[in-house]
Amino acid sequence: IFGLDSVKVKAGKILKELYIPSAIYDAPSMMVLSHVKGHIDSSYAGAIKNLAMGCVTAVPRGCEWKDGGRGKMHFQMEQELMTWKESLCTFCGICTNNCPQDAIEVTSNSFKVDENSCWRCGRCVRVCPEGALTVPVSMENFQVSLAEATKAVLSTFKPRKVFYINFLMDIQPECDCMAVSDTPVVQDQGILLGDDIVAIDKASLDLIAKAEPLPQSKGEGIKVKEDSDVLSMIHRKNAKIQIEAAEKMGLGKSNYKFEKV
Repeated sequence: IFGLDSVKVKAGKILKELYIPSAIYDAPSMMVLSHVKGHIDSSYAGAIKNLAMGCVTAVPRGCEWKDGGRGKMHFQMEQELMTWKESLCTFCGICTNNCPQDAIEVTSNSFKVDENSCWRCGRCVRVCPEGALTVPVSMENFQVSLAEATKAVLSTFKPRKVFYINFLMDIQPECDCMAVSDTPVVQDQGILLGDDIVAIDKASLDLIAKAEPLPQSKGEGIKVKEDSDVLSMIHRKNAKIQIEAAEKMGLGKSNYKFEKV
């Protein structure tokens, strides 16, 4: 969906308000197709992350990202731009090549960001090989904000008008928005369908937790701890936070039952 038309919706304690694209806000029902994978900031990305990032406008028409764009999930402090550490920067330009807005300009000895064009998506931070860019956000708050954004999106639909399909195939260690791919961390686990976003993400993460990490993947050699999973151990963040937060917000139940078809 392309466009800037959006509607302001209440979002929660962290995000306060978000803008939902009009095409989604006005839709009577929705089917959510999510490719399950890892994520550097939340360890796990499924239906909750898909709704939170995919159904919130980047920049509302006539407003700034901080008025209710999805950049609020990445930038939650008073600081409004990523921190650049010149001493660590090699001016390689990888951040420039991965910026969806072409908002970054890197020369042999300078780094500049067009603050008006920047979406605050944080992609530049994730691809920087030297750690020269950082974003002002706690990873726990980021996951809770994913749940808040998801609740905001679902508040625009009547009950049982949203259905979820999670594809546990080619389970990458990183988000699909990244311009890289790697060996899947575990074998394909199948396709899950359901009408409870908490249950389907919990079931997806449980299947990954039970699977053996694949050789030549980022999960190779990892001994998965009890009550954890390979994605959480790769990214060193508890992937369950977003699911637990969503359940506390009343978006669904973590209990589930498989019915094979």
